[in-house]
Amino acid sequence: MLKHRLTLPVRWSESDPAGIAFYPRFFEWFDVATASLFARIDEPWERCFRAHDILGVPVVEAGATFRAPVRFGDTLTIECEVTDITDRTFRVEHRISVGPTLCATGFERRAWVEGPHVPDGRLRARPIPDAVRRKLGGG
Repeated sequence: MLKHRLTLPVRWSESDPAGIAFYPRFFEWFDVATASLFARIDEPWERCFRAHDILGVPVVEAGATFRAPVRFGDTLTIECEVTDITDRTFRVEHRISVGPTLCATGFERRAWVEGPHVPDGRLRARPIPDAVRRKLGGG
């Protein structure tokens, strides 16, 4: 399956007064990493959503395990990997490190979602196009 890596600096706004990153920021970093992964496969979200006539790829399930603190001024390495693709969803697993220290692991399951067909209608997951599945490593 597809793997991707990026680095990000930890900004002051992402930390508490003690300089330690607030835990919801990890989920934001997961999101940034997934968006970067899509850009890498030439499916940047701002074009992908229009091209495939979807509203987006919202998170339908997520989790994380925190192992070590991340602090203002650190440089994160985020490694992500698409580990599962179903007809309408895909799972991305993340590892966040500072230098050799593993700070957190986590995952997102995202759905390929179209808009409602009637006013006030429901959002619906629809099949991921074959071309996108191949790019994500789903054969």
